[in-house]
Amino acid sequence: MTERSEQPMVDPLYEREDDAVPGPFYVIKDQCIICDFPPELAPRCIRMKNAQCNADKYCHVYKQPETLKELDSVFEAMAGSCVQAIRYCGTDPRVLSRLTALGMSDLCDATEQARQNKRMESNG
Repeated sequence: MTERSEQPMVDPLYEREDDAVPGPFYVIKDQCIICDFPPELAPRCIRMKNAQCNADKYCHVYKQPETLKELDSVFEAMAGSCVQAIRYCGTDPRVLSRLTALGMSDLCDATEQARQNKRMESNG
């Protein structure tokens, strides 16, 4: 279904949250910080780190998806993220194909489109 640790991943284009679990799905550090929407969509995989101060809150992947239902919920969270901070740095062709079909290839670090967008960000 999803990647196992022995399958290759590309280097993430962005820094992930410090307490994220290893694996292909991640949240960009300091980007997903307020709305609580991704954790509502994918509660088995994405959590909001609660803090006294809103400035210290953030979403992170605390469990990589293991079932089709969990994977679908992470896809929903990726689509619903208002800051597009949930990303995929894996190379599983099935996952890449589904994300592309859903119009989210720019959130896949292994795609040329995502790498080009990152280069444009860095130059802009």
